[in-house]
Amino acid sequence: MNTGATRNVALIFGYVPNQTAAIIAAAFYFCFGTVLTLHIVRLKNWWGLALPIGTLGSGLGFITRYILAEPAYQTSKTTMIIEEVLTLCFPAGFLAFNYIVYGRLVLYCVGARHSLIRPQWVSTFFIMSDISTFVIQGIGAAFVVQPEHHDLGEKIVEVGVVLQTISFGIFSAMLLLTYVSVRRERSTNGTETWWRAYQAVAFSSTFIVIRSIYRMISSIDGSSSVIATTEIYLYLLDVLPLMIAIGVYIPFWPGSYTTGEDSILHISIPEQHKLSSFDAGSRELLASNEA
Repeated sequence: MNTGATRNVALIFGYVPNQTAAIIAAAFYFCFGTVLTLHIVRLKNWWGLALPIGTLGSGLGFITRYILAEPAYQTSKTTMIIEEVLTLCFPAGFLAFNYIVYGRLVLYCVGARHSLIRPQWVSTFFIMSDISTFVIQGIGAAFVVQPEHHDLGEKIVEVGVVLQTISFGIFSAMLLLTYVSVRRERSTNGTETWWRAYQAVAFSSTFIVIRSIYRMISSIDGSSSVIATTEIYLYLLDVLPLMIAIGVYIPFWPGSYTTGEDSILHISIPEQHKLSSFDAGSRELLASNEA
């Protein structure tokens, strides 16, 4: 094979992408995205649009990856930038969705006393973090496909990935603290409807953490490392965990479980059992939303 023709592809990946794997990944993403969109339309849960947008965008990324393996496109910087942005950055929509679900759980089901951050701030804070790291990684992806700026691009992507991993790690810790706080309060028997939403977002977040760790190690080690230049790792430690992370929402759509049914919002408990003292603001906001 002409090494000059594959110079830019090899610079980024260390290999020419496998077209069969790319088209299979794209097909799964499109199928998942379609079903998730139907959930949103059926229940009018427009707050959840970040998930199918991220899913369909990722699917387009793997279609672009398929195209990138064609000899005629292996030196196309534009194609490579599109592929990198779509596959690296659009999964940020999955993280954003989990942030939103957690905020709704706190606001409508368990009460702000079980959150370290006011529920109306949770989504805003973490989504702004997500957008910032999305932009950083997108800029890095644009540089990394240019041989003369490749090293700089890798460093920028590394910063974005590390910051995103730290942000999601903080969120995951909050998710765990909420579980501990609710159980310690003993105001639930574990059979309430909203527990399914909590279990789904916790399950999803576990696999997003796996993917985040892979991306962080891959970016820190650099494009010449074994983990970055062996394509199977991408599918086993990035694509598969993300598929599982979003696939759980197909049978367990959070919008069906965060309606406020069986909520423990208004249970009065001693101050020492509260994780925070935000309940009053949460009730006021809930009341204004219901008005």
